[in-house]
Parts: sequence; C-alpha cells; structure tokens
Amino acid sequence: MADIVVKGEKDTRDIFSLAIRAITSEFNEDNASYMIKAIYPTLFSGFDKGKSEEVREECLDILGEIFRRYPLLL
Repeated sequence: MADIVVKGEKDTRDIFSLAIRAITSEFNEDNASYMIKAIYPTLFSGFDKGKSEEVREECLDILGEIFRRYPLLL
C-alpha cells in the first residue's frame, strides 16, 4: 500500500494514503509496531530528491500522523 503512495499516480496516491491513515487509526499499540515496520521504510523513501513535492508532502503527512498516534513506539 505504501508503495502506491510513493510511486503511484495522484488519484491512486490519494486513495491509498486515506486507506493507510484509516488503518493506522484502528490499530492498538501492540499491532502498530508491525505496521510501522512494514510501511515506514517505503514512506521514508518518498523523501528522495527525485520525488515530487506532492509525494513528499503525502509521506510527511502520513508519518506525522503515525508519530502523533504512537510516539512511544518510535
């Protein structure tokens, strides 16, 4: 799912970013660590120089929400 946010087209990126946000809000802290380990590296790769500003912003928004929701896990 995070791959599509980083590499997908704008329409699909918007849909999948909303899905990731919805999923992250439903996890408890026990399961959130697995989810974070799975999507964090991919979302972090969205900050590469070759990525558009929209991709960087979307990745930053999602990671910001994860950091706010699960600060103790990070």
